[in-house]
Amino acid sequence: MIHAPSLGRGADFTQSLLSFVKTHLSLWMQIASLSLQSEPTNISVEDFDILGLILCCGSSKSQPLFRLSEAVPELASRPSVSASELRKALLKLLCWNEDAYTTEVAKDGLEPRAKTLNISNIHKSIWFHRPHNAEIEYLNITDCKDSTIYVTARLRYCLISGCEGTTMILGGVSTICTTSNCEKVNVHVAAHCYKMENCIDTSAYVYCHIPPIITGDTRGIQLAPYNVLHSHMASVLHGSQMTLEKDYVDVWAHPVCCTAGMVETLSSRAGTPLEEQNTTYHFVHPSKFFPVVVPESHGRSAPPQLLLPEVYDKAMKEQQDEVRRLMKQLHCVPGEFAQKKAQETIHSHFKDWLQSTGKVRQLSDLARCSQQFQQRL
Repeated sequence: MIHAPSLGRGADFTQSLLSFVKTHLSLWMQIASLSLQSEPTNISVEDFDILGLILCCGSSKSQPLFRLSEAVPELASRPSVSASELRKALLKLLCWNEDAYTTEVAKDGLEPRAKTLNISNIHKSIWFHRPHNAEIEYLNITDCKDSTIYVTARLRYCLISGCEGTTMILGGVSTICTTSNCEKVNVHVAAHCYKMENCIDTSAYVYCHIPPIITGDTRGIQLAPYNVLHSHMASVLHGSQMTLEKDYVDVWAHPVCCTAGMVETLSSRAGTPLEEQNTTYHFVHPSKFFPVVVPESHGRSAPPQLLLPEVYDKAMKEQQDEVRRLMKQLHCVPGEFAQKKAQETIHSHFKDWLQSTGKVRQLSDLARCSQQFQQRL
């Protein structure tokens, strides 16, 4: 049984990929055997195993074999086999591994049955993946609009594609997180490698081990340090090999750019005055930097900690001091009537802010998610 990996964009897309593999199988065999002019007469075991870079085999869909040639009985007793004979055998064996790379769209709050979690076509809603101790190989977030998505589980790969006006709050990604063809999205992630391609007016709050990669027609990008607070985030990041360390505290601030606006960006760094919108990226100002708190049904035993560059850490402490001063002033308001009036004024302004920013819908969605979770317990 041989199968190809999925990008997780639905059954039609994966079937198209499988069809592509079958159609061009002979060309791939030529490349593997370095016979670029024509199909080789025979394929050796060593050459065939090179195709293990794009194909996988196994005795079942959940038990992969070490070498691709182990799936072809004809190669078990011979050092090579006829290319045409091998191609016919492969075409019979090729199938999609639905167990490992499911095309099924996940339901809110439920643990995915496979190692792939597909979140697709979420519009004006909140999607909450609650089990923080889950291990997900592939997270695919596609075609979501005006929504907020929480996934605090350990991830290996993450693809965010075709989204607009959506916020993604993620935990640790041990390999790579890619944001592609998105507009006006906010991504909060700790990833070994973070890549952004063909994105417009997108913000990334990132902790990474290697500099972020920005490519394609990408512009209007905001970068800032990772800012997610969650009581289990330390264990999630540790499980993803993304424990916050001082050695990487400012890696996010040194992206590698190969974009349509690269010349303008380099010129602006050299001191040439340019309009702000013509640069590829800029940093979130420390005074406008705030943490993102993941909603939890239970209280936090100890406040989670962020690892921030000095200028952002200082700005956050100043914001905290300002809140303390405000609370102290409210506490010192003389008279019960005056205190009640102050509270009513604050509540009124807060309610207006919720209405104007659309946060009322988010609160309603979070309440609904909490009720659904309690019903499942």
